[in-house]
Formats: sequence, structure tokens, C-alpha cells
Amino acid sequence: MAQSVSLSSAGTATLILNPVARSTTVVMTTTAGSSNAAITIEGTLGDPTIVGGPALAWGTISSGAGMLSSATGNLFYTILSPLGGVRLNSTANSSLPSFTLQALQSVTA
Repeated sequence: MAQSVSLSSAGTATLILNPVARSTTVVMTTTAGSSNAAITIEGTLGDPTIVGGPALAWGTISSGAGMLSSATGNLFYTILSPLGGVRLNSTANSSLPSFTLQALQSVTA
């Protein structure tokens, strides 16, 4: 079953994933809003469930800076390596359209 988070204001929405799954498909859906948005999909190879573990390094999977909020659509990505987490990240926006991030993992590639 897919996990999901939503983001409709500046900030971060994170999904913690199974770090031993072999592949992850990520889908970002956007709905119309009242302003333009700068949004980034980021991923980490680290395991965020380890208490006191090393700091996580987040890398950009996709950057949609300046996406028009009057448009709706979906972005699909399949990552063929283990991921510990994915997140939506947006800064310097006071009013965003609604973004939903879903992740579905597979133990077999």
C-alpha cells in the first residue's frame, strides 16, 4: 500500500520508507492554487528510524521551481535503489497549491 503526505504551505512533508526495499516509485500530484510554487522532491539513502544515528543527507530527485499553480498534473519517478525517505520541500512561499507525494516500494526490482 502506498504512503502519502500533503503540503499546502511553505515547509517540509516527509515520508519515512523501508531502507531495504529494492525500488521506490514516487508520484507527486498538484492541484490548482492561488500562487506559483517552488517545490523540490528530495530523497535520502540513510535510515531515519535509527535514533542517534548520523545526520541524514537529502538529495534532489526533482525540482519544480516556478511550477504554475493554475496547472494540475502528476510527476512519476522510479528509483531503482534503496531509499530511507522522500520529502517535499518548499521555501519562501506564502500560499502554495496543494501538493501530494506518494511512495510505493517493492522488495523485488
